[in-house]
Amino acid sequence: MITIVWLSALLGPPLVTALWALIDKDSQRTRIVAIVAAVASCMGAVLVAFVAEPSTLHVASALRMTDLSRLLVMLPPGLWLVTVTSTPNARLERGGLGRTGASTAVGIFAFLTASPVLLACCWAASSALFLRGIATADNRRTRRVVASYHVASLLLLVSGIVAMRAPGATKQVGLWLVIGAVLVRKGIYPFHAWIPEAFDHGRIGPTVLLSAPQLGTYVAAILVVPQASPATLRIVAILSLLTAVYGAALALYQSDARRTLGYLFVSQSALVLAGLDCTSGDALAGAIVLWGSSALAFTGIARTVLSLEARRGRLSLTTYHGGFDRMPLLAASFLLFGLACTGFPGTLGFIGHELLIDGAVRSFPVLGFLTIAATALTGLTVLRMYFSLFCGKPDAGPRFRLRVREAVAFGGLAAILVASGVVARPVARLSERASAQLLRGRSAAPSGTTAHTPRRSH
Repeated sequence: MITIVWLSALLGPPLVTALWALIDKDSQRTRIVAIVAAVASCMGAVLVAFVAEPSTLHVASALRMTDLSRLLVMLPPGLWLVTVTSTPNARLERGGLGRTGASTAVGIFAFLTASPVLLACCWAASSALFLRGIATADNRRTRRVVASYHVASLLLLVSGIVAMRAPGATKQVGLWLVIGAVLVRKGIYPFHAWIPEAFDHGRIGPTVLLSAPQLGTYVAAILVVPQASPATLRIVAILSLLTAVYGAALALYQSDARRTLGYLFVSQSALVLAGLDCTSGDALAGAIVLWGSSALAFTGIARTVLSLEARRGRLSLTTYHGGFDRMPLLAASFLLFGLACTGFPGTLGFIGHELLIDGAVRSFPVLGFLTIAATALTGLTVLRMYFSLFCGKPDAGPRFRLRVREAVAFGGLAAILVASGVVARPVARLSERASAQLLRGRSAAPSGTTAHTPRRSH
């Protein structure tokens, strides 16, 4: 009975919103329902993360509450709330509101299961909802390109799961097939092309909802980390860190805000995957914190660009648009989101970057250097975007200002990043427990290896 109550609190609100969007044709009324449901889902996720006992949400091997799940289950509702409150009226769509609810339910359910079959189903469902969200007449080419990558990743994942369950030497082949699926889904070089394409010619909202929770990283943590050898994880870490530097460098030289977002996400996502190397408990704990921090911060950056696009049209980074005097809260929030991506002190990103860099330097100095390089390039990209989007002489156009709900969304998200960075003990404690749990899983596996346990946070 307790399990049903917790599942209803988590999955009920987004599913109700998805059904409501099918019945009610009024987009504004559907938005109100979605906002109320998102708030309720966020409250349920916080209670599950910090109050509920893991044993109260356990259904055989299908559903289980791990320390990692307790942290990640808060991500989909939080991203959903920011999405439905900050979406401009010009981009509001009843069908889109329904899809955001369904995507949130899929994301929550995925983070509550360790079943390979259920994870593959969530993988397919999230890709299908995303492709439906970018299905417009003027971006058919983009949809074909993105669909080819997602179909390939799904086939690799299913084939890998089947091979890992088969007896004999096919288990190792299956492991590499799952790794290949994760690399494609997360856009690790050389499979990164679909992400900038989706941001550039697709729709920002569905792309962020698909990418920010990083389901691919969760699949790697559940299916790959317990089984892979240290050498295999080191290869994945090196590929990820090279991608992080490569993506940040390309983002710095883009002239379009949307394409910059694509490469910036490639870099941020790759940094999180690199932390799953598991040769250092500190690096693993830092990657888990960075997982949540980068998801929130990048969502804020992307939603800022979307809000500005609704008022100004397509944004070029080769000119200075001005706007700080008109929307100071949005400008300040954008800068804080960007600083959180770089691990600026006082934000949640600082804890993740500090642990990740410290653990990477101690276990393999070259990896630590690449982490620092990617972070530095990200900082330059964020400052370049900020100066272009908000600084300079104001134009002579209409004096657009933020609506109240947009101000609450951006200001609230910025406040969460700062508050969780200043009062970091609860998040740090959960990340340490999640890291230790993953390391215990590796120690119990035949191919596992011992690793340094994470330091206690003070």
